[in-house]
Amino acid sequence: MALKALMFWRRPPPVLTLEDLVSFTETRAKFVSQTSLFGYVRTRAGTRYASLMEDDIFANSVNIAKWEIYLACLCDLATFTAARVGRHTSVDVDVIRQMAVHIVDSATRNEEVPAERPQGFEDVRANFADQAKTIIWAENETGEAAFQSSLSALVEWAPIADELKINDVEIVKNSMRFKWKSVRDQFETLLDADAVLADWHEQDRLRLEN
Repeated sequence: MALKALMFWRRPPPVLTLEDLVSFTETRAKFVSQTSLFGYVRTRAGTRYASLMEDDIFANSVNIAKWEIYLACLCDLATFTAARVGRHTSVDVDVIRQMAVHIVDSATRNEEVPAERPQGFEDVRANFADQAKTIIWAENETGEAAFQSSLSALVEWAPIADELKINDVEIVKNSMRFKWKSVRDQFETLLDADAVLADWHEQDRLRLEN
């Protein structure tokens, strides 16, 4: 199953609720992961790109890479977006952590288990929940500090020969860095952190009542 290509650069909606926060993080993580992976493969393959994608073994390798890179992108961006809400609201770090974990949990539960990842996503949810306990959130609310795992995942999982990757590392990472900067800039224009936090508290209240 292919991740859907999502067009969101035209008149994107504001981020006002917890659901909006999850949607923003999920869609942008998909966009960055797909465009970065397929752009790299297409550049390296050149005129052989179409024929390579018709090869079942190579296409399966691309599909495996697609999911692993997306999941790394999702966790990185969840770290950033939750930290950014925290920066604008000065909320307790426990809330920031819970918000980031919720984003990853919700986004992965929205997906059907793909053939390329038959184990599902429970390992991603568990690993990120553990990781979130040690994150220094103030260090991840600006710049590209939160995005190191996705940069590494792109290089690691792209189905390109290792001897070629050696010469590509910085170019490939810089391409993804540029995309992440665009996402960060866009998020800043769309986020109403006070509204998101208010909705978080409202959803928390409803959970407690139920």
